[in-house]
Amino acid sequence: MTPRIAYVLGQFPSISETFILREMVALPQHGFDVVPLSLERPTERIVHAEATELAKRTLYPPPLFSLRSALAQLVAAIRHPAGYLSAVQIVVARSVRTPGEARQLVSSLLVAGYFAVKLGRSVRHIHAHFATKPTTVAWLLAEISGCGYSISCHARDIFTSEAMALATKIAQAEFVTVCTDYGRQRLLREHRLVAEGKLHLIYHGIDVNRFLSAPRPPSERPVILSVGRLVEKKGYPFLLHAASLLRSRGIEFRLVIVGEGPERQDLLRMSAGLGLQDTVEFVGALPQERLINLYSDADVFALASVVATDGDRDGLPNVLLEALAMGIPTVASDISAIPELLEPHKTGLLATPGDARDLADKLEMALYDEEFRERVSVLGRERVCRYFDINRNVSALAELFSQVIF
Repeated sequence: MTPRIAYVLGQFPSISETFILREMVALPQHGFDVVPLSLERPTERIVHAEATELAKRTLYPPPLFSLRSALAQLVAAIRHPAGYLSAVQIVVARSVRTPGEARQLVSSLLVAGYFAVKLGRSVRHIHAHFATKPTTVAWLLAEISGCGYSISCHARDIFTSEAMALATKIAQAEFVTVCTDYGRQRLLREHRLVAEGKLHLIYHGIDVNRFLSAPRPPSERPVILSVGRLVEKKGYPFLLHAASLLRSRGIEFRLVIVGEGPERQDLLRMSAGLGLQDTVEFVGALPQERLINLYSDADVFALASVVATDGDRDGLPNVLLEALAMGIPTVASDISAIPELLEPHKTGLLATPGDARDLADKLEMALYDEEFRERVSVLGRERVCRYFDINRNVSALAELFSQVIF
C-alpha cells in the first residue's frame, strides 16, 4: 500500500506558495500519497491549475468551538486515549510555563484532535510547512496519533519570533528541512544542541522543462518584471524609486509588478507621486500559467528585497529560479540566501538592499550590457537546472520520508 503523508499547511491553496504545491504534486512520483491539511480555507480567488485536484482532497477544520469540533475531541480521546492525554498535558504544561502561548496551543489541540479523527489510522507520517502554527498542529497531531512528524523551515519562521517553542519542535521532529543554507546556518547557531544532525538543506525546486528560455527580439521599450506579494520585505518602494531614477536618465521602459498585498494602495500612490503612471503597471496576482507569458515578454527581472522591521526577510524566492530558468537577466538584493543563486556578473546582479540608486545602476546594466545579458541567460539557467530541479530536490525529500517511515 502506498504510504500516506499528511501535509499540514497554513492555507491551501495559496497563490504565493507554489513551492509547496510543486512538492505535493511531485511526491506521488516517488511513491507517496499526500493528503493536505489546511488550517484555513483559501481567501484568494485565483488558484493555480495544478492545485485543483489537491484542493478537492484537502481537509479543513471546523470552527474551533463548534459542536463538530467538540465531538471530534471526544472521539479522538476515545480512539487515542494515551496520545490525546499526552497532547493535553503538553498544552497545559506549556501554557502554565508560557501563558502567551496558551491561545495557539489550545486552538492547535482542537485542530489536531479533529484531524486525528478524520485521518483515522491511514497516515504514516506528518509533515508541516513552516515552523509556526502548522508545526504546532503537526506536533500535537503526531502526539495524538502516534506518528512521527517533520518540518520544512523557510524564512519568516526562522528570522522572526513567530515560531513558538522552536527548539522543542526541532528536538521532537524526525528531521527538519531548510530551503536555504543561510537559514540552516541560522538555526544551527541558535539551536545547535537540538538541531545538530537533524537539519537537511533541500532547496525548493521548479520544473525546469516548464520554464524554457526563448529568444527576445530587441524592444524600444523593454520590460522590467517583478513578482511578489506587496509586503514590506519585498522592497517595492525602493524599486519604484529606482524606476524613477531610470526615467530621469532618459531610459524608456515598462515596469510590470505582479502580486497582491496590504501595501498595494500605498504603492499606487507612490507610483503616482513619482510620475510613473505611464511606466508602472500593477497587474495583481496571477496563476502560474499566465505568469509564464509575462516572463516570456520580460527583458529584465528585478526583486528589491529588504529586511522588514519585524526581522522578516526573503529566503530564496522561487520567482528568481523561474526567471533565471527562462534566461532573463536578473537583479536582486544582496540579502539572505539570494547570493546562493545569484553570482555577480555570472548568474545575475546583486544590489545593496534599500539603495534605490545602486538598484537603478544594476538595472541599467542588465538592460544594456549585451555581454552580461548573453552570459547570464546561459549560466543562470545552468545553475537552476543543476541545483534547483524539482525532481532532484523532491527525490532528496522522499529519501528522508523513506528513512523514517519504513
